[in-house]
Amino acid sequence: MRKHTYCPNPYILAEIMPYGYVYPCSCGWIRGYSFGNIFEQSFDEIWNGEKAQEFRQKLFDNDFSLCPGCQNLEILQEADTKNAKLVSPSPERILLGLDEFCDVKCIFCRGENYKINTNLIPEDKKDKLIDILSPWLTGAKYVKTNAVGEVFASKISRDLIKQIAKNFPHIKFEIITNGIQCTKENIEELNISNKISMMTVSLHAIKEKTYNKLVKGGNFKKVLVNLEYLSELKKNGRIERFELHFTVTSINYKEIPDMIKYARKIGAKIRFLGLDCSRDLEKLYNKINIQDKRHPKYNSLVKIAHTKEFLNAKDIIEQGYDYFVGLERISFNEKIKRFFNG
Repeated sequence: MRKHTYCPNPYILAEIMPYGYVYPCSCGWIRGYSFGNIFEQSFDEIWNGEKAQEFRQKLFDNDFSLCPGCQNLEILQEADTKNAKLVSPSPERILLGLDEFCDVKCIFCRGENYKINTNLIPEDKKDKLIDILSPWLTGAKYVKTNAVGEVFASKISRDLIKQIAKNFPHIKFEIITNGIQCTKENIEELNISNKISMMTVSLHAIKEKTYNKLVKGGNFKKVLVNLEYLSELKKNGRIERFELHFTVTSINYKEIPDMIKYARKIGAKIRFLGLDCSRDLEKLYNKINIQDKRHPKYNSLVKIAHTKEFLNAKDIIEQGYDYFVGLERISFNEKIKRFFNG
């Protein structure tokens, strides 16, 4: 009998991105398939509309053509029915990425002026954002922001967080930040110090000299001060989950062991990530992408990835076989094959 599956994401997660487009997953390869646009359609038209139901049906039929790069097949579950459930009451988790404004430029992130004001929200909608988002937020448990910019540098993101915290007190926040403006004063001003489900700080170096090579316009010392504050919040139970994100390049890979020690010191988990290639950054990408087996320093990275300190640090590291290529990758097609063949 044919095995039917379902992925929980299209039923519980909505990513609301620049220009108001809604996606069923936070993964980049799904960008070509939007359920709809919050500035043009109602909640019901988007969340349980034709495109949403088509997406859910495809996954139930084991058709992954709309998400060919997915590496999260471990979240797939075998359906206990022959008929697909195509509608969902409301998403439990909202990812907000309505403003791409950032106060720094990580050299592997953006090819354009990093402080550009992208003006992604229609002028006549800016003062109505909380009303437009209310149907999405009513049943939500978590809101993650900012998926595409710096949350503490974005007035749009800050204002939204304050309004959500006030109008939807049951919601907890998942914050991703570069850490520079993630101060005690800013967190308290947003009134979220007791509403943080997860705090993720992108810290791509443990040495200031390396940090300055990777993060243009940053402030390494200030980030470390703010991380100490976040560490205290975590110790006091005010933050449920605390993570550092470290994007591995040929510039910073030697600092991996020290990052492990630092993460342990402040009580954070750490996630080592690979590079995403932007067409604007292709030349630089090829130069610093040490996770490419053709890179001259690749074997040096592999040695670090196979040290006992790295492999045994399960308490603080989410190594992510599919993100950290120093460990052997399993292809999407191979994962599909293994899943359906048991």
